[in-house]
Amino acid sequence: MHIAVTGSSGQIGSRLVAHLARTHEVSGFDRRPAPQSLPLDIGLPEAIVALKGFDTIFHLAASIFVTESVENPPLYVRDNIVGTVNVLEAARRGKGRVVFVSSAAVYGEPQHLPIPESHPTKATSPYGQTKITGEEFAQLYHHLYGLDVSIVRPFNVYSEDLAPNNPYSGVIATFIRNAREGRSLIIDGDGQQTRDFVHVSDVVQLLALLLKHKGGADIYNCGAGGVTRVLDLAELIRGRYAPNISIEHGPPRLGDIRHLTADIAKARALGYEPQVDLARWIQATPLTAFA
Repeated sequence: MHIAVTGSSGQIGSRLVAHLARTHEVSGFDRRPAPQSLPLDIGLPEAIVALKGFDTIFHLAASIFVTESVENPPLYVRDNIVGTVNVLEAARRGKGRVVFVSSAAVYGEPQHLPIPESHPTKATSPYGQTKITGEEFAQLYHHLYGLDVSIVRPFNVYSEDLAPNNPYSGVIATFIRNAREGRSLIIDGDGQQTRDFVHVSDVVQLLALLLKHKGGADIYNCGAGGVTRVLDLAELIRGRYAPNISIEHGPPRLGDIRHLTADIAKARALGYEPQVDLARWIQATPLTAFA
């Protein structure tokens, strides 16, 4: 099977390429240069030609900063909507299939917890809205052209990668970087926000399962199914890495969602089972392990 991965230089994409390459022919594409990636801007028409002919396209490429999306919505429309339509069109012309990585940001402020895939979508940022629109185009391509599509909504993904361009794990990455440098941990708001943190290896696990599962524009949450307060996360990281630093509070982040917890029953029905517990991961991971 010949597989394409867009966004192959990112936190999830780079690991997905490595995982799939053990048993398949995989081509990575990314706007950012990297050893495992061919250069490609999915927002350009050339992307349709470059991605045509693959059996499966894992579509992860996107602009992903909530704050940046509030400041520059047109950029997010170009990258996340036009780019997604280009990927879908390439798959349609090449008779392939698409696994589209969306985001839990589509839910907005939840009406109830945990959040099932059937929960209404109501974005609180242009980023979230572009992901909703990308999903709607994916479903449209399925219903209009019969395109085989699966949609995944990761919650807060984390890993040992502390690169500053990883906003999905932003709070964990920021806290650990500050702890490593002996600086205070700054919480946006009161710290009562809750998140469902899922390790990148578990996201790759679900994506790999979907390679074997024919989609009908089905949607799957990808989380750990747990609840962590941001304040508790700060305490965990301070206690593990830098007991002498302080925890401080700043203003709430514009467009931020207060609470997010995934209902992962649908993914579990495919055989998905989270393997990494956040608290145990923090205790087991030395500072030297972080990029």
